[in-house]
Amino acid sequence: MIKEAFMDTVCRPYCMFYKQGQKEEMACQGLRVVKALVENRQISEESLRMGPKDRQLWAKHRKYLTVSVCDHCSFQAEDCDFQSPLFSEGMEPCGGYIVLSLLLENNRVDLPMPETLP
Repeated sequence: MIKEAFMDTVCRPYCMFYKQGQKEEMACQGLRVVKALVENRQISEESLRMGPKDRQLWAKHRKYLTVSVCDHCSFQAEDCDFQSPLFSEGMEPCGGYIVLSLLLENNRVDLPMPETLP
């Protein structure tokens, strides 16, 4: 189960899909990667408070994050509107993806290659 601290720093502020009290035991692959980075002490929980969402960063890091994170996410096949072929401009990625794009942009983390991700 994902700690409440991760819900407070990743899901609640960054994820448009997050609904408090609903399916909180579920977690996207982006959140799982963020959690693993914190647990492995590659980043601190404090470093997750990165600032506002930035659509340009999602586009900039999309190719890498798709391969490294999204391709391993259980939500991608049916529930991920951001990775859907029917993508529209108003769609956002999950909160974990947003935080990872901010961490990458600010050189706070180097993500492992896809085969080593949880």
